[in-house]
Amino acid sequence: MAPARELAPLLLAIEDDEPIVELLGTITAPLGLRTVAATDGARALELLDQERPAVITLDLVLPDIDGLAMLHLIRARPDLAEVPIIVVTALADPNLARRAYQAGASDYITKPFNVGLVEAKLRTFMRMVRLGEEVRERQRFLEDVMEHLASGLLVCDAAGRLQRLNPAGASALGLDEGGAALGRPLGEVAPGAEVMLAVDAGGGQQRLKVRTAGGERELGFSTSRLAGGGVVAVFRELAAAEVARREAEERARHAALATAARSFAHEVRNPLAAIAAAAQVITRPDADAALKQRLARAIEGEALRVTGLVREYVEQQAPVAPTIPGPGPGGTDLAALLAEIVEVNLLGNAARERVELRCDPSLPRLRADPARLKQVVLNLLLNAAAATEGGGHIVVAAAPDGKGVRLSVTDSGVGMAPPVMARIFDERYTTRPDGQGLGLTIARRLIEENGGTIAVASEPGRGAAFTVWLPAA
Repeated sequence: MAPARELAPLLLAIEDDEPIVELLGTITAPLGLRTVAATDGARALELLDQERPAVITLDLVLPDIDGLAMLHLIRARPDLAEVPIIVVTALADPNLARRAYQAGASDYITKPFNVGLVEAKLRTFMRMVRLGEEVRERQRFLEDVMEHLASGLLVCDAAGRLQRLNPAGASALGLDEGGAALGRPLGEVAPGAEVMLAVDAGGGQQRLKVRTAGGERELGFSTSRLAGGGVVAVFRELAAAEVARREAEERARHAALATAARSFAHEVRNPLAAIAAAAQVITRPDADAALKQRLARAIEGEALRVTGLVREYVEQQAPVAPTIPGPGPGGTDLAALLAEIVEVNLLGNAARERVELRCDPSLPRLRADPARLKQVVLNLLLNAAAATEGGGHIVVAAAPDGKGVRLSVTDSGVGMAPPVMARIFDERYTTRPDGQGLGLTIARRLIEENGGTIAVASEPGRGAAFTVWLPAA
C-alpha cells in the first residue's frame, strides 16, 4: 500500500464571493498552496476545528457574522495566534483598517486588488510561515532534549534569576515542580546553588553543596556564559558511591602530596622561621630572662613540630600521635596558643603589630591537637598578612559556641571575588605569584581531622573572614 501523500499547506478563504475565491486559487496554486473556501463564519469555524491553515484571507462582510468579530474569534484561539490573516474587503475605510489591525490582522487589502501584489504578499507570508515553523521545530527539539536529558540543565539571566529548568535539574535540586521556581533567584530556590553563577564559566567541572528540603546534596556542574550575561549550567547529583570515590581520590592526592618536597617546604618554613626569629632575640643582651625562657620553650616546641611534619609528609606515614605534648586530659588552651603564635611565630613579621587578639575569658579548652591547630591558625594569619601588605587590620577572635569554640581570623585587606572564593580550598590553587596553594587545603584537612569545620566570607576590597569551629575537650 502506497504511503499517504502529505497535503499541501492550506489557505482558508473566508469569502462568499465565488470569483474572488477562484482568483485566490489561481494565485495560490503556483505557490504550493491549496485553497479551501468558507462562505460564512460558521463554516469557517467548522473548518478551523478540522485543520490548521497556513494563511487565512477574511472578507469583512459575511452573511452570518461581522468580519471584525470573526477576526476576534480566530485570534482568541491559541493554536491560531500566529497564523497570518489577510483582510480582503471592498471597504476602503482607513478607520476600519485601523480596527482590523488592532484586532490582529496581518494585512489589509481592498477589492479590486492587484493580482501581482497579492501574490508577492502571499509569498512573503508563506516564507514567514516556513521560518516560524522552523523556529518552532527547533524549539520543540530543544524542549525534548531538555525534557529527557539525564543531567540537570538550568538557565539563569544576568540577575541570577532562574529562567529554565529541566525535570532532571528540578529533581537534583530537590524541587517537586521546576516551573514554580522560574523567575526566582537561584540562591533562593536552592541555597548553595548560586555558586554556579559565580565560578568562571567554562572553567571545567566544579563541585558544590545545596540545601534542599530532603537535606544537603552534593552536585557536580559546569557552566557557560551567555551573550546577555546569563549562565547555562549542566549539573547532576553525585551519587554516594561517586562521592566516596572522589573522597578516596582526594585522600590519595593528599598522600601523594605528602611526598612532594614543596609540600614539606611549605609547612616546615613556618616553624623554622619562628625558630630563627626566637634565636635572634635570645642572643640579644637586652632580652630579659623571662622572655628568653619563653622563647627557648618555643624553639623546643617548634623543633618538635618540624619532627612531626617530617614524619607525616616525608616518610609518607598516616597522621600519628604527635611527639610534642598533646592536648592532655584538660585539653588545649586556645588563648595561650594564640598568644604564643603572635609572640613567637609572627616574630619579625611586619604584620605582627597589626594583629589584635580578642579571646573570651570563658573559653573552654579544646580537644584539638595543639600542633595541628597552630598550623591552621598560622596559615590563616599569614594569608591575612599577605592580604594586608599595603596596610590593614587583622583580628583574631575566639568565643564559646555551643559545644565548642568559634575562632575567626578577619582582615581588612583586598578581599576575594566569588570565583576565587569558590576555589580557595582546592589543592594547589593560589592567586599569589609566590604561593603554592597548599596552606588552606592543609588547614581544612587538619580542622576536619580534629572534628571541626571551616568557612569563609569575603568581598573584593572589603577583606576576608575565616571562621573555624572546633569541639571543646
